[in-house]
Amino acid sequence: MLLSFRQRTKIIERHFGRKTVGPGYVYRLVNQAVRTNKPVSVIRLGDVMAKLLSGRNVDSLKPVSQFLGIRLPLSPQLKRDLQFAVQNASVVGLSHFTGSMNHLKEYIERSGWKPHRIADSFINDQLYERGYLHRLLRTHRVALVGRAAPAAAAQLRKQGYHVAFTIALNNYDELSGALRKLRSNRKRFDLVFVGASVPGRILCSKIKNELDASAIEIGHMMDAMSHPRSWAKPNNRQRFKHYWMRKLKKKRSSTTASSWRGPSNPDRT
Repeated sequence: MLLSFRQRTKIIERHFGRKTVGPGYVYRLVNQAVRTNKPVSVIRLGDVMAKLLSGRNVDSLKPVSQFLGIRLPLSPQLKRDLQFAVQNASVVGLSHFTGSMNHLKEYIERSGWKPHRIADSFINDQLYERGYLHRLLRTHRVALVGRAAPAAAAQLRKQGYHVAFTIALNNYDELSGALRKLRSNRKRFDLVFVGASVPGRILCSKIKNELDASAIEIGHMMDAMSHPRSWAKPNNRQRFKHYWMRKLKKKRSSTTASSWRGPSNPDRT
């Protein structure tokens, strides 16, 4: 059973000896960053990122590597990009699970990295559930990047929200292409929501440092935006994860390109 927001933050603060920032703070930080043109990036370091950064139990990720958008073992360039993403983030959500916290603490001590601000790794859920992501959509020109971005944009537009444009990002190999598209459309957006697993973390920091724009790594909240009714049902993460893994497996084995736009009803798959 998932602990409450307060329970998770207490565990994180006790383990890392730092105060966390909450969703209200992150919303105000991002909102102010866009208004003042002083970009920030918000990313999360959960179980997967803890393993990749520490180098611990990485082999356990092999069955889901395609879903994560990476190839194992990690290339030297991908390792450098992960270091860049973490060390240039303005806010980093940290896992409250013991194993992941130990991996992250090991990485912090080994690298000498000191996060600017830390939060709960479920900060994306909090931003979504408390309506902060939708507030940002109402007040800023937001681009969406990720596998579920087109479906999320279609759903948001039905609800009356403006979405600047979308870019699909399936894996690390597509990262440079996504960044080029963002660069060529820089005048069309103020803020980027990214839901693209491991490559998404890297992209957020590159958006901040190379494009002078703010970015939030929202993870599965892109799925929540694309199908809010399905997301509201139990076991949402697992259902969407399994759906994507099946779609990716089917795409890999197929000889024809897929034009799929998103699950019509993920809880039925």
